[in-house]
Amino acid sequence: MSFFPTVFRFLDICKGLLSEGLCFFPLMAHSQAALAAEILFLRKQLAFYQERKIKPRRFDDGARLSMLLLIQIL
Repeated sequence: MSFFPTVFRFLDICKGLLSEGLCFFPLMAHSQAALAAEILFLRKQLAFYQERKIKPRRFDDGARLSMLLLIQIL
């Protein structure tokens, strides 16, 4: 693998982590009711996907790394 695709992939992962982080911090200030509503929405969305047998998109490298970091925090 040459140098430039590696650098571009690294920058893409960093961009994904930054956007995930910027979305995470405001969520920490949400009320319990807002959190419960979001969880309910996501469960309904998952049930919709399972009912219609739609395959969700695969995680990219940045999303995998952000999930790993979030698991370490929690």
